[in-house]
Amino acid sequence: MRKIIPLFLITILLVHPVWAASPKPGDSAPDFSLTAITGGKHTLSDLKGKVVLVGMFHICVPCMNQAMEFEKVRMSLKTDKLVILGINTSGDSKKAVEDYLAGFPKSVKFPYLLDPDQTVHKAYTQRDMPTVLIIDSKGILRARSPSVGADQLVPYLKKLL
Repeated sequence: MRKIIPLFLITILLVHPVWAASPKPGDSAPDFSLTAITGGKHTLSDLKGKVVLVGMFHICVPCMNQAMEFEKVRMSLKTDKLVILGINTSGDSKKAVEDYLAGFPKSVKFPYLLDPDQTVHKAYTQRDMPTVLIIDSKGILRARSPSVGADQLVPYLKKLL
């Protein structure tokens, strides 16, 4: 037991700086500039003045389910003050992401971005799969959560719009 406690403390001290660097609600959202799977660059700082709903996704069923929830949000909140972005944060190839998206029960109508260098994954210290971010019109991270349904997202987003 005595050997476990020092090992545990060393592990906490080594891991803590990584977790501490993760942006938290109330922090400025780290900027990013990525290309959509269909082409076109999307830069977070260019979206100031709009609320941004971001899905940090990999190629997995929970991420597909979250993307379907984002589609419900998109259909419920038809406003130009909201931007919805999906980001493949695992660095998968364009072909792999296209194949993955082709298997969705419904196609997504929001931009799905590629992050080949995993810059967003690193900047936001992604731990959960998927991760949902809500960034307000001033570029402040307001919420960070694992999977969340449209029934919870819509009322929260309405307050920010």
